[in-house]
Amino acid sequence: PTANKALSNLVSERLLQFKKGVGTFIRAKPAHDEVSSLVSFTHNVRERGMTPRTCILRFDKIAAREAADCDAENALCVGAEEPLYLIERLRLADEIPMMLEHRYLVARYCPDLTSRMLEGSLYSLFDAEYGLTTTGSNESIQAVTIEGREAELLKVPSGKAGFLVSSVGFIDTDTPLWCESTLHRPDGFEFRCRVIPAQTEQKVHQRIMVSRTFRPEKHKE
Repeated sequence: PTANKALSNLVSERLLQFKKGVGTFIRAKPAHDEVSSLVSFTHNVRERGMTPRTCILRFDKIAAREAADCDAENALCVGAEEPLYLIERLRLADEIPMMLEHRYLVARYCPDLTSRMLEGSLYSLFDAEYGLTTTGSNESIQAVTIEGREAELLKVPSGKAGFLVSSVGFIDTDTPLWCESTLHRPDGFEFRCRVIPAQTEQKVHQRIMVSRTFRPEKHKE
C-alpha cells in the first residue's frame, strides 16, 4: 500500500504516467513550460504573431534612497547610496500599448548601460551583454484602477481596472538584481496558474501572459 501510494502521488504530480494494461512510465518533460518559467514580453508577443516595440520613457541613475515609490533598499538588499538605474518603459504589441514598466536595477551588475540597450528583452540583455543568469522572481499580482497619466499611456479610459505586478528578480538564486512594478492593460492579458495536489511539495506556478484572444477595446480620446 505504501509503494502504491507513493506511485500514485508521483502520477498526480505528473512525474509518472500510468497506462492501463501496460505499466507506469516516467513522463517526458514538456518542451515549453511558459507558466513556470520567466518569459520575456518580447518573446511572448512574437509567439502570438505580433510585433513588439519598446518606448523608453525614463532612464536615470539614482541612489537607492531616491526610489520614492518603493522600498528599494530592502527589496534589493542594498545601502542607501547604492547606485540604481531607474527605468520606465512602455511596451507595445502591434503598436498597441500593453504594459507600463517601472523598474529599479542594481547598476553595478550592468555597467555602461544605455537607454538604447533597453529597447528589447532585458532577460536577453542580462545574459548576452553581462553574463547574468536570471534564476527567478518573487511576484505579487493585484487588481488596480488605471487613472491619469497611466491611462493616457496605455490608451484606456480613466478608471478602468488593470493588473499591477510587483516583483523582485534574482540572479545566482538569491541575489536581487531588480525590483519593479508593471501595470498591464485589462483586455490584453490572461492569468495562468498551475494547480497541483495538496500532498505535493512543489510550488504553484503562475504567470500573466498576453492573451491569445486579445482584441483591443476602442478608446475615445
